[in-house]
This record gives sequence, structure tokens and C-alpha cells, in this order.
Amino acid sequence: MKFAVIGAGAVGLLTACLLNEAGHDVQVIARRQEQAEAINGQGILKDKKVFYVPASVGLETIPPEAYVIIAVKFDAIESLLPVLQKHALDNPLVFLQNGMLHLQAVKKLPQANIAAGSVEHGALKINDREIRHTGNGMYKLALLKGDPEMFLPLTNINGLSAEWHKDADQLLFRKVLLNCLINPLTALTGLKNGGLLTNLHAYEMLTNLYTELYKAFPEIETLLPFEQVTALCASTAQNTSSMLADKLAGRKMELDTIILYTLKRSPIELPVLRTLYQLLKSSEV
Repeated sequence: MKFAVIGAGAVGLLTACLLNEAGHDVQVIARRQEQAEAINGQGILKDKKVFYVPASVGLETIPPEAYVIIAVKFDAIESLLPVLQKHALDNPLVFLQNGMLHLQAVKKLPQANIAAGSVEHGALKINDREIRHTGNGMYKLALLKGDPEMFLPLTNINGLSAEWHKDADQLLFRKVLLNCLINPLTALTGLKNGGLLTNLHAYEMLTNLYTELYKAFPEIETLLPFEQVTALCASTAQNTSSMLADKLAGRKMELDTIILYTLKRSPIELPVLRTLYQLLKSSEV
């Protein structure tokens, strides 16, 4: 199969490497020409192994039969959507973003078949062409519009663990709730994921936040039991959350698409989560 991965961050480069390793024809669409040149000249370095994947900065090189995987961060979606709107691109699209604030706009795109996904791998970008695979996981996909049969081949790729879900809202909201629990606390405290369990004060905040989210969304008990949250923190104990990584790198954090979305969706006030949101927002000013 053929793939084009739009976005050359940690998730985009990891996805390109995994698809390349599985024997598929894959290319990367980067935002900057210098990054594309670095990848073309030296390949992508993942855990000391080099993957030679062609890179460019435009959509013109995407063949019509390719699956297009969009792995840019939320703040880049706003500028990418008009390009997808105007470009004569009718490929199946798969969006791999944290959060859900962008989904209504995505559904309005002219492309007939669009899916969204949740990525449970751990990945850390070192520089323009180097990443570290910090934790094995799975790609979970669900339909936003179109024909689900178009995307089922993605769940049968050797070496790429992927599964199909019937309910996109449940799939993606589960990841939003998980991000609400881990990301803001790690970004504020500077702790790695495991620190939320070993630091007593952080653990108390984690339990308080879960209790607050349960009052607003009782379905969290089924979607995301607290034991799954603590198990993930333990299994990724040495990982830096994406929000903390963005903060340390001076990048804009994905606060609106994760936390603000949850605050707006909630039927009740969430004072703990709102306080975390305001504190992190103030740190960006």
C-alpha cells in the first residue's frame, strides 16, 4: 500500500518508519524545506536505525491511491484545512491529533472518506530527522464520514498494531479524558508520567481530578477506569508527556483542544480542571 504522512513531528516520523519497516511505500510531507532536505539526505533515525523515506513540503507528490495520514499538532490544523479544502485530493484521510476541538471542521472537508485515530505509542522527537520510540502501543481508528471499508486494510498491516472502533466519539473522548488527567499535571509539575504515582501530592491531585471528571462524565468509569490510568503512568513512567515536552521546548501547548474542549463539553463546572487550564494558559503568556 501507499501512504503519505503529513507532519514530520514525533508521531508523523514514527508512523512513517513503522510503515516503511512493514514494507509499504511511504513519503513524508514536512512543513519546512530544511527538514525535508535533512530527511532526504540522511534518512530518519529511529533508535539507531536509519529509514530512507522520501520527504517534500507540498501535496503535489501524493499519488491518488495513497492513504493520507495527517499527524500535525492541533495548532497546525487551522492552516492545513484550507489547503485540503482547495487541493484536488480525494484520498482517504486519517487524522491523528490529540483532542477533539478540530473534528467539526474536519467533517466539512470535501474528501469523501475521513477517519480519526488515537495513537498509544510513545515517541520523542530529538531533532529534524531523529526520534526515539519510547513505548510500544497501538493505533485505534474510527470513522468520521464515508465508507468504513476503505480503512479496514489499515488494521491488517504486519508490524503495525491497529484496530477499528465503531464509535469515534467514545474512542477519541477516552483519549481526551486520559490527556486531561496526565498532561496538565505533568506540565505544571515537571514530573514524568511515573511521578504522578510516586509523588504523594501529585497522586492526590490525580485522584481529585479523576473524581471531578467522574461527576461530569460517569461513563469514564467504563471508558477509562482509574486502574487503567495508573497502569499507563506506571508503564510509561520515564516518558515525558506531550504537553510537558511542548512546554519545555517553548512550543504552544495543546490546551484548548484537550482541556478547553472538556470544560465546554461538561454539563457541570470543573473547578480543578479549569484552574489547571488557567495556570497553564498564564504560563504561555
